[in-house]
Amino acid sequence: MNRGIATRNSGLSVHIDGVSRRYGRVTAVADVSLQVAAGEFLSLLGPSGSGKTTLLMMLAGFEQPDEGRLLVGDRDLTHVAPNKRGIAMVFQRYALFPHMTVAENIAFPLRTRGIGRAERDEKIRNALAMVKLDEYAARKPAELSGGQQQRVALARAIVFDPPVILMDEPLGALDKKLRQHMQVELKQLQRRLGATVIYVTHDQEEALTMSDRVAVMNHGRLVQLGFPRELYDRPADPFVADFIGDMNLLPGTITAASGSACTIQLDGGLAFGIAPHPLVAGAAARVAIRPEHVVLSPARAGAPGLQGRLTQTVFNGGTTVILVELPGGTMLHASVGTRSEQAALQPGAPVVASWAPDQAIVFSGFAPPA
Repeated sequence: MNRGIATRNSGLSVHIDGVSRRYGRVTAVADVSLQVAAGEFLSLLGPSGSGKTTLLMMLAGFEQPDEGRLLVGDRDLTHVAPNKRGIAMVFQRYALFPHMTVAENIAFPLRTRGIGRAERDEKIRNALAMVKLDEYAARKPAELSGGQQQRVALARAIVFDPPVILMDEPLGALDKKLRQHMQVELKQLQRRLGATVIYVTHDQEEALTMSDRVAVMNHGRLVQLGFPRELYDRPADPFVADFIGDMNLLPGTITAASGSACTIQLDGGLAFGIAPHPLVAGAAARVAIRPEHVVLSPARAGAPGLQGRLTQTVFNGGTTVILVELPGGTMLHASVGTRSEQAALQPGAPVVASWAPDQAIVFSGFAPPA
């Protein structure tokens, strides 16, 4: 089931069974059930306040669920103390001890477990080698860069061979280039270890890049679980469509429907798409279409598609984003190759926008995504 998971598998499965957590009248996590396979890298993705960190804190034992169970392997950890769970936690702000050296920081979980000096030293050497910090054992955290501190935090988490590693936005404090580099290294490290990783992030690009599967959360609920490509190509609802990647959400009215195939009257003309749920003629709808799937051409009489006017082009390096205003004021974004003929179109030019029907998803209703 899990694509790209390491063949060496020392991880354990994680089962979140009907878990809820409330703070007074506020429900932070609402009846979430989720099965994570042994050795899987799963991201909990969502905006601030979606419940993803609360769910992680319950797995770590720092919060207690009001309902439901938390199992790792065949152990019920719902009411087990954090230090008795045998799982590791990596925080966004590293949480290193400033007065300790790198080696002493990494040794801390081994000391608390009563591991002898010789075995401890060997495990520290192996952990340092794993994160490529062999020469930094004697340094203090203040003498390290942000990326190096994050590696120390990872080494401390993996040094006692945990079957499950929990990570709460561990790369959030790094600059973009270093964060992208660390994403690759962290994923490679997870493959070598074979550990199960549950990773919290609000960065959809990070989740799509690193994960075997992604669990999207909103308002405390699990709204979609799937492979990255599945979530990107076939979002379950307008929230997921809007939250993951760039997406045009265009309001319109169904004019014809046959099975999942729909024709929709949009601002500027007729368009086509596929509806995940049955819709009927006359129903309010929204069409979700990725900017890279929008095809622009100079306007000409009788051309099928949406009539509009190019208002702005934005150079993004390898791609150019083109903003098109449709007759009623709706804005449509198209993403094209910087050296393409479409990128050469000038602001003010009348254009026609179209797309392949199977690349557009049609959702019911006009309400904007939450």
